[in-house]
Order: sequence, then C-alpha cells, then structure tokens
Amino acid sequence: MAFQKANANVRPNFISVSAYDGMHLIYQHSRRPKEKTDGPALVEAMKGIAWESPRGPMSIDPKTRDVVQDIYIRRVEKVDGALYSVEFVTFKAVNDPTKVANK
Repeated sequence: MAFQKANANVRPNFISVSAYDGMHLIYQHSRRPKEKTDGPALVEAMKGIAWESPRGPMSIDPKTRDVVQDIYIRRVEKVDGALYSVEFVTFKAVNDPTKVANK
C-alpha cells in the first residue's frame, strides 16, 4: 500500500482515514472557485454530499449535518502473518444512533 510505504510500514488507522475524509471534503469544495470559503459556507456546501471513503460509502445528512456511514462488525484474524480486523456483518447507511434514539 502507498500509505504504508510513506509511513514507515504503519497501516492506516481511524485517524488517518478521518483526515482523508476531511481533506476530501475541503478539496471538493475548493474545486468550485466561485463558492465562498468561509466556515458557514463550507458547512452549507457539504450538506448532502456523498463520496467513497477508505472506510466505505459516506455522506453528510443534509438535515443534521451528521456523517452517514456503513458500520462494520469485525473480528481480529491473522492474515499473512499480521493481525487484521475482518468484517463479517455490515449495517448500511447508519445515521447517528444516539440522535435517532432520542427523537
């Protein structure tokens, strides 16, 4: 993997994937040169956007501005001599469960 080569053979983790997603959103907005770039305009432009993240399909709920993503249930398995989280169940397009429960 390119990430591992660039980072002393460290595999990507949730921090690097979150950074990727944030930069992806900023980059997508920057490709629209006539758009405002202040904070509120950027947040408004991100409502409803969808993209393919390293963690799977992602979107921003236009009503709540929360991330909507697949949730993966995993178990740790040894693959080629290294430990990996291997998915065995996927819940598709999950909104923030605490907000859903508190409605």
